[in-house]
Amino acid sequence: MFTYEWKDSFLHRRNPIIKLGLIIMVTILISLSLFPALPLCTFLLTLMLGCIGGKIPIGIILKKMRVFLGIGIAFMVFMLIMKGIDGGGDTWHIWIFHWSSNDLVSILSLGMRIISISLMSLLFVVTTDPNDLVLSLILQLGLSPVHGYAALAAYRFVPTLQEEIENIKLAQEIRGIEWDKGFFHRLSAPFRIMLPLLCSAARRGERVAAAMESRGLGAGIDRSYYKRTKTGRADWLFAGGSCLIFAALTGILIYAGMFRFSFGFNIK
Repeated sequence: MFTYEWKDSFLHRRNPIIKLGLIIMVTILISLSLFPALPLCTFLLTLMLGCIGGKIPIGIILKKMRVFLGIGIAFMVFMLIMKGIDGGGDTWHIWIFHWSSNDLVSILSLGMRIISISLMSLLFVVTTDPNDLVLSLILQLGLSPVHGYAALAAYRFVPTLQEEIENIKLAQEIRGIEWDKGFFHRLSAPFRIMLPLLCSAARRGERVAAAMESRGLGAGIDRSYYKRTKTGRADWLFAGGSCLIFAALTGILIYAGMFRFSFGFNIK
């Protein structure tokens, strides 16, 4: 799901810091939006950018997004049920459920925020080489090589987490532990994974520490790099164009009465 996939695309060639900065900016903007219009437009624009700029088929994007789409939709359904039972308003009603217009707007806005931010994060991971990300943090933002290498090790550990869990599960099945037999076996499954997973993480941490020491990280010397990341004209044009698009979109939504800043959840 969250793994880098190499392609020769416009989005893949952009500097990771530029993409990360844009994601932070858009995340803050849609998090302060009371109405769901801006998060929905963000989702559609990001989906279009992934298809055109990242050369990723829309079916692949939605397949990778299925977990977060499910979480967003489940969150909205749960909140609709809870607010409907609470009966906070009589503007909309179905059977025993009653909602006010503010309830529906706030719930849809929160759900679309989850989906939009998840899609932006997914595209960032899929189109960003972890090595380029760490090099960009070191060369463009001045991050210490020690912290950069540690961040790279942690970043690469996340995609392998599922593989580690599958290996632990297979190892336990070989030893006669049944996973899918009975309710209590499934309930205790996470506890059987925790200890082996922690042991594996500890061993990985020891190897990372040894690798950092062998490379002389933290010795206080100037280091050389086999590859250097740069922010070129195309990166700044991408950043500037994205800011202009969102500024224009926000202005249009404000004019249409579909955007208002909100510093709370507005669900009472």
